[in-house]
Amino acid sequence: KTPPRLCPPADSFQVKETWMGNHVFLCNKKIMLGSDAPLFYVTNALLILGMLIHFGIILPHLIQYDPRYYDENRSDDGSSAAENATSSVIQHWTTHKFTIFISIIASILSLISLWKCAIIDPGIIPPNPSPVRPPVPMQPPTATNSTEPPRPVLIGGPLGYRYCTTCNIHRPPRSKHCNSCNVCVSKFDHHCPWVGNCIGERNHRWFFVFLVSVAILTIVVTGSCWRVVAECLVEMNLEEFGEDADDDDKHENKHHGKDDGDN
Repeated sequence: KTPPRLCPPADSFQVKETWMGNHVFLCNKKIMLGSDAPLFYVTNALLILGMLIHFGIILPHLIQYDPRYYDENRSDDGSSAAENATSSVIQHWTTHKFTIFISIIASILSLISLWKCAIIDPGIIPPNPSPVRPPVPMQPPTATNSTEPPRPVLIGGPLGYRYCTTCNIHRPPRSKHCNSCNVCVSKFDHHCPWVGNCIGERNHRWFFVFLVSVAILTIVVTGSCWRVVAECLVEMNLEEFGEDADDDDKHENKHHGKDDGDN
């Protein structure tokens, strides 16, 4: 007598259930992220927060104090703001139209390239779920020696195939098993936790675009922040100078008044 089955047989199953990697699936398993998906969300939050501060607070404040826009906004007493300029010695490249345009392009490219790196397959080599070790792969015939019988590929060494016990495959040269994602990746470079995915054969270029765009955006944002600090220092120095000038005027008026009284 056969024992009763604890679980009924399944009529179908999802591919995710047989996936050996540690990836995260979204949108009904249509989007696959790396194993560090939470850090990928943190990267998006940091980028968007920095962009909101840069475009919503820093740049409007700097444009307000830029001499090139002073004549367009006159003060209440009728004098132009150019006459009340307090930052003429500060370099104004951070509010140049070309710099603002570059900031917008770099922000858009950084977000697009970040998502491209995260959702593109980095070059995952499909694992072999069979418990039997596969045979050594054979070299395909070349165009010059098409009649030569195939030979086994080179095993070991810097230019040879290596056997992966986890994926049960012979991975090609320049490939490596990612311990974080638990898959072998072709032309593996590294596993980037901020992108949340491996950097391999298929997303190398997008990762380079991401690095360049973030570097450009960092330079512009850093320059803008330094200019804010410089503006504050200039205003503080002018306020101190104005207070000293007022004290000198009061002292001089008091001295003249005393002389008039003596006369």
